[in-house]
Parts: sequence; structure tokens; C-alpha cells
Amino acid sequence: MERIYNFEKAIQFLINSIDEKTGGSRAFYSNLFYPFKGWSAPYPETTGYIIPTLFEASNTTGHKHLTQLAINMADWIVSLQTPDGALPGGLYNPQKNNEKSIFNTAQMIIGLIATYQKTNKSKYIDSALKAAKWLTNNQEDDGTWLKFHYQKEFFPSYYTRVAWPMLQTGIICNDHQIQTAATKTLDFINKKTQRNGLVKDCGFKPNSYSFLHTIAYTIRGFLESYLLTKNEEYYNTAFNLAYKLLRKYEFRKKLGGAYYENFKEISWYRCLTGEAQMVIIWLKLFNINNDVRFVNASSKLLDDLCKTQPLKNTLFLKSGGLKGSHPYYGRYISYRQPNWATKFLIDAMLLEETAYKEIEEKLKL
Repeated sequence: MERIYNFEKAIQFLINSIDEKTGGSRAFYSNLFYPFKGWSAPYPETTGYIIPTLFEASNTTGHKHLTQLAINMADWIVSLQTPDGALPGGLYNPQKNNEKSIFNTAQMIIGLIATYQKTNKSKYIDSALKAAKWLTNNQEDDGTWLKFHYQKEFFPSYYTRVAWPMLQTGIICNDHQIQTAATKTLDFINKKTQRNGLVKDCGFKPNSYSFLHTIAYTIRGFLESYLLTKNEEYYNTAFNLAYKLLRKYEFRKKLGGAYYENFKEISWYRCLTGEAQMVIIWLKLFNINNDVRFVNASSKLLDDLCKTQPLKNTLFLKSGGLKGSHPYYGRYISYRQPNWATKFLIDAMLLEETAYKEIEEKLKL
């Protein structure tokens, strides 16, 4: 792996993020928000989808210990589940019961399924099934949710990332009710696709811009759902938007930190989290269509990302951790190094390595 130094530093950042008491990954590092300790409280949501990253990274030389850390994370998530199957939103606070969350529950399902597939222990898939049933039972007839999410009376399109883990669970457990519920959500969101390729309501608020992060969330949900269902409509929506962003990157050598629904961009800062996600998406599209343009663009963008990654501790930054935005005061997760940004960076590096090995094998033939 050519980026081995960046990779090792990123892995160490995630290891450092793990809270010794809970086993969960703390949401972000910022000595501006937390002057004395630097780290926030653990974050169940992102702990959930960091789990498969640690499993993948454990396959690399010298990282076998990450498997147990990931299993410990899954055990913590199971311990947080309510009797009806829900999982909490927000940062972990042992002094109170956090409100149940549709989106966060789905992200933790990703980790539970990965742990089940790694260990073959039924408690993890049982927990995932319980969570997916809670999501299904609270869904409206049109595939949306009206409660247990961030903005009342607003249903964001990045909930494709709710449908994806529901599909995973429904397929593994042969539960057609869950699969149908997931498809309803995807179909509802897919109808919001505009002529310019952008899906309406990708952001955190209605009638506003969407961070590259949540746009990438929306694309990834469609793409992963396509891989599970082979529904060409989901693929086309994901491909068209991902390709349009690729073309923008090719022409301008950069991506906007956020975009309005008319594709007008906010370009004074970079959303590093979203950029790492786009590298993942482009590489996954390469795996589907073998179009090397996606590898070319992803490698260049990954180069740009690694240049922003601090490789030693500084006054404000923790070694290895990707910032939410560049510059540090950009609008997305300002003045913080979120654990999920580094998680996506690691995923991107691992996928790139796989892509280049595949290309080398084809060239041998």
C-alpha cells in the first residue's frame, strides 16, 4: 500500500478515539471544544459503521487486534438497544436516556451485520433484526418517517442510508416486510431526482444547501441498495450524480464543500468527509463498470485528501485524523476531526489498494 504511512496514522487516530469504559468510538477530537481532554463523548451512530472498517483493516499486516476492538464496539451497541429495538441518537450520556433515532439506528445496524458476518454469533443479527423491525413499524405508508429524526416535518433524502441496512437485514433474515419497507423509502426518494442529477432534500434542512457529505450519503445508499437488489433505477440515480461530480472535479480540480439544488456550489471550503466518501463511491462504481476514469479521479482526490491529513500532533490537530472541513473553520463540523471522516478515509485507501490490484491482474492477462 503506497499510502501506508497515512493509513497507519489514520488507524491510530481511530484506536485513540476508543473510550476505555464503553468500547465506543468518541465522535471527534477538538481541543477547542474540549480543552482538557480533546475527545468528545462516544458516539453510538458512527461507532456502528466504523465496525466494518476495523474488520477490513484487521486483514492488513499488524492489525489483527482490531477485530476484538470492533467486536467490543458491537457489544456496546447491543447493550444500548431498547426493548422495542430502537437505538439512540446523539452522543452517549450515561446520565440520561437519549431519544431514539431512525437514522442512527440504521447506521448501527451496519456494524451489527458486519459483526454477525465476522463471528457468526446470532446475538448480533438478532439485534439487527430487532432494530430493522422497529424501523419498519415506525415507517409511514409512503416510505417516510415523521418522528424520531432530526428535523420535524422534514424528510431528508440521505435516508437512502436507512434503507440500505434495512435491505441487508431483510435479505439475510429473509424478512420480506423489511425489504418492502426499505424499497418504499428508496422509491420515494428516487422520485425527488431532478433533471440536473441532484436529489432534492439531500441536506439537513429544507430549501437550503446540502453538504457534500450528505449528498454522498444519498448516493451511497442508492448504490449499495442497487448491489443488493439489482434495481437499475437505483444504479442510474447513483451513477448519474456521482459522474456529474466526477466531471466537476476533472474540470475544476476540486469539489464544492456544499451544493444548492440548482448545483450552485459553496466553494470557499472543502468538505473533506464528503470527499473521502466520493472516493469510495467512485471506486465502487469502477468495480461495477470497469471505467478507469473513476479510478483516476479517485486517486487524485485521495492525494488531495492525504495532503490535508496531519501526520503529527499540532496545537489544534490530532495526528492521523481527517478534519471535517478544510480550512479548519469551514462550515462542516468546524474546528473538529470527526471519527467518521477518518473512517471514510481508511475505507477509501483500502478500496484503492484493491482496485489497483485488480487492474494489475487484468494487465497480466
